[in-house]
Amino acid sequence: MSRPGLALCTALTLAVALLAPAANAEQPGGTRLEPVCAGQFQRLACQVERVVGGYDDDPDPVGWSAQDLQKAYELPSTANRTGTIAIIDVGAYPNLEGDLARYRAQFGLPPCTAASGCFRQVDFHGGPPLRPSGGPDGASIDEQIAVETALDVDMASAACPGCRITEVQIPSTEVPSAGDSDAPPDYDGYADAFGTAVQTAIAQGADAVSISYGLPGDDHMLHGPVAAQLAHRGTAIVAASGDSGFEANKSLWPQALPTVTAVGGTELVRQSGRFSEGAWSGAGSSCVPGVAPPEGQPEAITKSCGGSRASVDVSAAASDLAVYDSYAPESQQPPGWTVVAGTSAAAPIIAGIYAASGGLADVLGPNTLYRAHSGTFQDVTSGTSGTIGNGRCLSTAETDPGKPPPTFDGRLCAAGEGWDGPTGLGTPHGLFHF
Repeated sequence: MSRPGLALCTALTLAVALLAPAANAEQPGGTRLEPVCAGQFQRLACQVERVVGGYDDDPDPVGWSAQDLQKAYELPSTANRTGTIAIIDVGAYPNLEGDLARYRAQFGLPPCTAASGCFRQVDFHGGPPLRPSGGPDGASIDEQIAVETALDVDMASAACPGCRITEVQIPSTEVPSAGDSDAPPDYDGYADAFGTAVQTAIAQGADAVSISYGLPGDDHMLHGPVAAQLAHRGTAIVAASGDSGFEANKSLWPQALPTVTAVGGTELVRQSGRFSEGAWSGAGSSCVPGVAPPEGQPEAITKSCGGSRASVDVSAAASDLAVYDSYAPESQQPPGWTVVAGTSAAAPIIAGIYAASGGLADVLGPNTLYRAHSGTFQDVTSGTSGTIGNGRCLSTAETDPGKPPPTFDGRLCAAGEGWDGPTGLGTPHGLFHF
């Protein structure tokens, strides 16, 4: 039985360093990664990657730590900044509170427990957390998606150690599935479930909402009632831009909505104690046909996109990140640390910074980011997320055999001064000041 449709935005491919680092540059992801998801779930494009050999219970885990991220983005390492971050994920994860505790203890972050009111799990209607899925297929799906969920809560914790975390769970049975028939997957129904989850998150008091999933956007998703559910002034709704690099004109929902902050990805490099970044090669970047640009999107980019939205507003680290995940109901493999990559890491980092920054009353999508002073961001000027020819991005779309591929503004797939497609405005330089 196949289960097509959902795109888990985490970790499509591990990019090599885009900054051509010096010989002594430190990169914790020097280990090759492998896909986690396979079998029936592979068609959901769940391509989370981890260190070859699986999990590792080493007391000194491989991958960028919470402290590394705080230093790279000059974020407070203490818990004196508070807020509530909602993480929307799929499937049951009864081990999550314990796994989060292990991550936070490893990197010296304060405890975040249900008993203290810091940590909560609810289903997408606000009810009790999901029970583990039944049968081997359900267990397999829960285990595979647990890597995504662990990544989300760990990165949010690193960005805002003092924030409360609410995980909002959508049952894996809500995933669109054609079963053994030829019926098309119900993308619209699944988008509606995400819309309900966002409304639940807001009702639970979320200052920022992080979504690391994407669906092929259609008119219902982009302009219908479900789009309105992701338009809430005063709550920062954040989504990963995707992990397939530059794809010309593509509507990936909910990232495409102008009321959502779309987050691209970078690759960190540390040399002599200092961090630098280049665009991550997998960072999703495109124009979004038929969708209005968010307030503040550069006019030149809007023109290059035919008056439409470009798919990235801001970015953060998207490779070589240490994550702790022990939920293995199918494989029963030992718990431990793993290394992951993808813009699914970047989205909860940005959500955490929004929540820690406060002052969100006027936030609607990326509008306040585009109004923030220039010192709010670190400009990323190297690396690409696509193929460049004569300073233009080359589309991978099929064309007539005798004709050259269509081209797009080079800024849509290559990092450079100012706004660019893979990294948007750049990466955080301290908390946001609106």
